Amino acid sequence: MTLFFSVSPSVVHGCPTRKHRGFTLVELLVVIAIIGVLVGLLLPAVQAAREAARRADCQNRMRQVVMAGHNYESAYKRFPGYAGEMAPLAVDVGSAAARPEARGVPWMVQIMPYMEQTQLSVNLGRIMDRVPGTTPVAAADYTYIESVVQQFYCPSRRDAKSYPIPSPISDKFGPYGARTDYAMNGGAALSTDPNNAVVVMEQPGVWYVGHKIKMSEITDGTSTTLYLGEKAMDPLRHKTGTDYGDRTPIAGFPEYYAASNSYVRYIARGTASDSGSSCLACHDFGAAHVAGWNAVNADGSVRTVSYSADMTLLKAIATIAGSEQKTLEE
Repeated sequence: MTLFFSVSPSVVHGCPTRKHRGFTLVELLVVIAIIGVLVGLLLPAVQAAREAARRADCQNRMRQVVMAGHNYESAYKRFPGYAGEMAPLAVDVGSAAARPEARGVPWMVQIMPYMEQTQLSVNLGRIMDRVPGTTPVAAADYTYIESVVQQFYCPSRRDAKSYPIPSPISDKFGPYGARTDYAMNGGAALSTDPNNAVVVMEQPGVWYVGHKIKMSEITDGTSTTLYLGEKAMDPLRHKTGTDYGDRTPIAGFPEYYAASNSYVRYIARGTASDSGSSCLACHDFGAAHVAGWNAVNADGSVRTVSYSADMTLLKAIATIAGSEQKTLEE
């Protein structure tokens, strides 16, 4: 009897085989779509985490700047501040009088020795002493004008590097200069005409035309007096150097009529996230953050202030001797 055996096609040499089947085009498109949705959901969270880290870094840098100011005050019994500059452009400071004989370097350079930048401070001081008025700085000294102090920059806004200097300031300092994203508090001011850039100072702050403030003059208390804040800027001009509140390098320029607009701000029209063609950029505080702008009180305490914070309270915080009731929450 002859026996016939049927061999299954799924068995070869006694081993079972599997039929391989690839993904169809529709399945691949579905997988790609799911991945795209997940990335879309995760990206805002990643960006928010990065911004939170940048904002924390920004606050830490500001804290270092204020601590350097305290060390300066311990040495000279006055806070860093006025250096012979004219009043800020578009700010009526009333009876406060400029003192051109006090000509020197701005508050940023004054505190550099307490930020491990003594040699840069010495060289910028030498330039200001020996190159008065609009006399051009020697090209060999451009390196000092361009020297960056990282603590003066907010990483949420721009990299810590030198940026273009517009004319006529460039006629003195050359094409590039270091900047600051932070400004000392000049006090509370009043906007009398919404169509006019000019504001009128009501009460002085820690920076004051013609005078450097003593600790004893902050009678409102250091814990409730604004010392330093982020300055408002036009986001389209973060890196061009043409923002009216950012034209002067940190070297200073006492003879220039708008020099202090680059490093002094007031509580006047309000605070806002950086926005194009904003009048705030001349004299108010603001930031590149979505949540609010960073502020440091005279005692060194740091907080984020909402753009919608009450203006009456902000003006109270801005004064050094207004005797107002004030508590600024984050």
